[in-house]
Amino acid sequence: MGSRHTTDRFPRRRALLLPVLLTVTASLGLAACGSSGTSSGSSSGGASADRITFGDLSPTTTLTPFYAAEYEGFFKKAGLDVSVEKFTGGGSSSVAALATGAVDVASGGPTNFIGDIAEKAVSGRIFAQAAGAQYDVLAAKGITSIAQLKGRTIGVSGGNSADEIYLMAVLSHYGVDPDDVTFVTAGTLAQRFGAVSGGTVKATAELNTQRSVEQRVGTVVLKAEDSAVQVPNVTFWASDDALRSRPAALRKLVGVLVSSARWAAQPAHRKAAVADCEKGSGATAESCEETLAVNTDPARAGRWTWSSTWAVDTAGIAKAISATAQVIPDAKGLSVADVVDTSLTGTRP
Repeated sequence: MGSRHTTDRFPRRRALLLPVLLTVTASLGLAACGSSGTSSGSSSGGASADRITFGDLSPTTTLTPFYAAEYEGFFKKAGLDVSVEKFTGGGSSSVAALATGAVDVASGGPTNFIGDIAEKAVSGRIFAQAAGAQYDVLAAKGITSIAQLKGRTIGVSGGNSADEIYLMAVLSHYGVDPDDVTFVTAGTLAQRFGAVSGGTVKATAELNTQRSVEQRVGTVVLKAEDSAVQVPNVTFWASDDALRSRPAALRKLVGVLVSSARWAAQPAHRKAAVADCEKGSGATAESCEETLAVNTDPARAGRWTWSSTWAVDTAGIAKAISATAQVIPDAKGLSVADVVDTSLTGTRP
């Protein structure tokens, strides 16, 4: 049996939360004296604006509409004062920020949020969705099927990450016990590509918006659109307090994101959108251009990515709950209603 990267996943998840809470509280306390984040609103005119503190859990090209709204001033024009805090510690740090009440809204994979809801680490729900199922399974050259991953080493962005949970669900569905592979942390998107290319790992999960790069590096053994495990890729989550006391501001936020995605889809704005994507995500211009090409084409992106409503795919969330339950047993008792608030965006894309 292979040695799983997350054999000790349950105690380690809980142990991580307290130090991260302390770190986030300290960093955001310093931000009050000299902001460590950025704000799309005017500090002098913020009194009349709806204030939202947003936690960018893991900067990604998929959030290009958000970055465009931030850097092009769309939030400010809509009367929103959005302060952005970027978290490099992954899901734990961003969710910890929500737990302290320091962050109102965060972006991330639904499985991360579902796990922490199951463990009662935070109080909040998913209320919007930026992207549908977008993970391709990329394997090293010479590997042509999921079955051939048995006994191999698979690279992920981190323990209990959305990509790791997705890969576990895929392996299980296609007949490979996740215990029969070894998961290792392989870093960022570029680092994971390098690990597959160099042979350090034999497979990883990457966004289909990077497929041209994937095909140069290895073999896509399962395309996102062909996968039986259709788990949403990027969702937005808000604290219960924000959902209860500021629904109008959250609706306004979603409205700006819908408009921003349409703005980014226009050829006349492509250069500016790419620049916004680079600045916000830290990705290369090539990655940003490919993301825009895919996500602005409904035939390639699917109906849940940058949709006309940014509604939540509840069927996809149900699958995300099942996938998370393989890692976090407490998630088995959750319903979609426990993790999703559909009152703001509905359920139709």
